[in-house]
Amino acid sequence: MDTMSNTVAVDPAHSEIAAIEIGQSGGETIPAGQESDLSAIFRRHYSNKVQMSAPQIEAIAAAIRSRGPNCNMLVFGLGNDSPLWAALNSAGYTLFLEDVQEWITNMLSIHPTLNVEQVSYAGTTVASALQSPNETIGSAQVPLFLLERKWDVIVVDGPMGYAPGLPGRALPLCWTRQISQTSTHIFVDDYDRKLEKSYADFLFQHLGASRVVLPRPATSDVSASAMLWLIGCSDPLLGK
Repeated sequence: MDTMSNTVAVDPAHSEIAAIEIGQSGGETIPAGQESDLSAIFRRHYSNKVQMSAPQIEAIAAAIRSRGPNCNMLVFGLGNDSPLWAALNSAGYTLFLEDVQEWITNMLSIHPTLNVEQVSYAGTTVASALQSPNETIGSAQVPLFLLERKWDVIVVDGPMGYAPGLPGRALPLCWTRQISQTSTHIFVDDYDRKLEKSYADFLFQHLGASRVVLPRPATSDVSASAMLWLIGCSDPLLGK
C-alpha cells in the first residue's frame, strides 16, 4: 500500500460543503393531510439530541431506502441517533458497534431491541494513528463477524476522537475499507477533523468523484462540522 504521504489531494470541488435536499415521499402519492411514513419516523425518533444536520439525516435516510427493504446497515458508535437509524431500517438489519460498556448498558436499558456488539480499539489513539498511519493501516484486522454480511450502508460516527488520547476512528475507517464494496454507501462524520479527513481521503481515493460533503452548522449545543458521503453505485448501474 502506498504511504500516507503519497495521498492524492482531493479535488477542490469535493472539499466544498454542499447541502442537498432529498425528497421524503420517494415518488409515492400521499393523500392531502396525510404524513409520509418517513416524516412519521422523523417525528417519532428525531430530537435535538441527535447531533446531525437535516441534510445529513436526509442523506443517510435516502441511502437506507435505496438499499431496502433488506438493507444491511453498520454503524460505528452507539448514540442518541441509534433509534432513528433502526427505525428507518426496520425492514433490514442494523448493527451498532460500541467500545464503551457503560454506554451500551445505558442505551440498551432504554432501547433493548437495538443490535449492539462491543468492540475494542485498544492500542490505537488519535495521536498514534496520525503519527504512524502506515503501521495503523497495516495492522488493522477487521473482526471476522463483520465479514459475514454484505454491508449496504456504513456510518462511521464513533468512537470518540476529539482529543489526542482518545481511540479515534482510524480503525473503523480501515475496517470499512476492507468490508465495503463499490455499492456501499459510506458516511464519515466529523470529516473536517484531521484524522477523519486524511484517512478517508487515502483509504477511499479509489472511489474518485463519488462524494459529497454535507454540513452541520454550529448551534448553541454543538460546533460546526462536516460529514463525508461516499456514494455507492448499485451493481446494475455498473453493468454487474
